[in-house]
Amino acid sequence: MHYVSVAVCAGILVASVASAPVSAQTTVKRSPEEMRASYDAHKGDFDYLLGDWEFTAESKEYGKFRGLWSAVRLEGGQILDEYRVLGDNGDTMYMTTSLRNYNRALDRWELVGLDAGNGIQDIGTGRRVGSEMQIEQKFGVTTDKPSLWKIRYYDIAPDRFFWSADRSTDGGKTWVSKHQTIEARRIGPPRSFGALATGKKSTQSTPQAADPISGNWGSDDQTFLELKLDANNAVSGTAIWRDGSSQETRGPIKTGTFNPRTGAIRLEGEAKRPDTGATASYVIEGKLEKDTLAGTFTFDDRKGNFSFTRK
Repeated sequence: MHYVSVAVCAGILVASVASAPVSAQTTVKRSPEEMRASYDAHKGDFDYLLGDWEFTAESKEYGKFRGLWSAVRLEGGQILDEYRVLGDNGDTMYMTTSLRNYNRALDRWELVGLDAGNGIQDIGTGRRVGSEMQIEQKFGVTTDKPSLWKIRYYDIAPDRFFWSADRSTDGGKTWVSKHQTIEARRIGPPRSFGALATGKKSTQSTPQAADPISGNWGSDDQTFLELKLDANNAVSGTAIWRDGSSQETRGPIKTGTFNPRTGAIRLEGEAKRPDTGATASYVIEGKLEKDTLAGTFTFDDRKGNFSFTRK
């Protein structure tokens, strides 16, 4: 894909990010119980999108292209995602973000596409229909070529999904079917951003949204793993072993790997036993699911299970 074609179609490709219907708001009031039930039923509708994806796409107007797509859950449950089109050499040719938030009073998702400099104009709404997410959204509102898109996410699975959009440039009078299509494949596990203002000093040097592993992991206000993930998905750091609450030893991780596609992690090293002082080998195997790292460990003759969250 050449830069000129991407620049020309920037207002079009933004549609790949956001989604939703721009219908008028209903005035029917819903009870607190109804709103709570709707929120509980639909707050996870976009969970499939969380994580990191690579995609291939085709537009009837601009041909084939590829890119990366990442989404995180914010502390309040909103979904923030970034959609990035890559050129032939892997350079970023176009990037946009979108914010998705469920409206329990109107029983629908509401979305906005955020291109640099376009304000908050490209809005839409979306609903789950069976196994699909269906969205209607306006794009290019501030340009001389506004358009309306009907978007479907379908054949959704843990490691892939498909996306198809019909487009209208005359306010919905006529439509171009499958104007743009996307096939996305997972390359990183689901993740959340966490709180921005926590009220205490962060112990992480890497933002949680940008790195699913690096940081301190533990339970009950105690840290058991200090991890650092590099660009090759190798994991280094320290495993902390305790005998009750008084004795503690630290063992460097000699070999550590993380699979961003499956969320699996394996750590190996040696440490002194906190009860005897003898040096012994350990193996820690687990899986990252959302915000929890859980699995099993073997340390000398000790075996057990663990479930940690990031501090």
